[in-house]
Amino acid sequence: MFLLWLSSCALMQSEPVTDKPELMPIARPLGPARRIVQQINAVWADRQESLLAILELDANHIAMAGLSNDGLSLFNLTYDGHNVVSDKSPLLPESVNPEFIISDLQLVYWPLAELQKILPADWRLEEVDKKRILTVSNNKQVEVNYLSSDPVWPKAVELVNFRYNYRLNIKTVSYEDLSK
Repeated sequence: MFLLWLSSCALMQSEPVTDKPELMPIARPLGPARRIVQQINAVWADRQESLLAILELDANHIAMAGLSNDGLSLFNLTYDGHNVVSDKSPLLPESVNPEFIISDLQLVYWPLAELQKILPADWRLEEVDKKRILTVSNNKQVEVNYLSSDPVWPKAVELVNFRYNYRLNIKTVSYEDLSK
């Protein structure tokens, strides 16, 4: 009864997928050092779930923990710029993919220029009017809507994944700069 979070939701689509899901390349971790707590609401056609995410980021790594609203640990993952290491609760299905979680995080929060450098030739990421739009072979895959205008870390964001049919509403509860 617990959720599949971020892009891992993608694997729970209504159409069968015969090939490996397309994953946006993962960028390197970026500074400054910070700790962020977010409330994530994931919406599919047939249900809605939420979780609390705790992120620790710096120029060398990304660490993330996902907790249920009851405080149960759902997953932990780390990324050092080369490898993703994760563990997850048996309450989550095998289809939960930590690479998708990091990919969605970066699509929302990483600088546009950093992401554009690593995209494959037929992928395009543009930013227009408080939106990011990711297209693959001229087909819109993901749209990110910035609902608040904080230049450091937007506090309210909506991510809509058209390919895998889910929506994430992300609310930043706290943001702490650890580099000071």
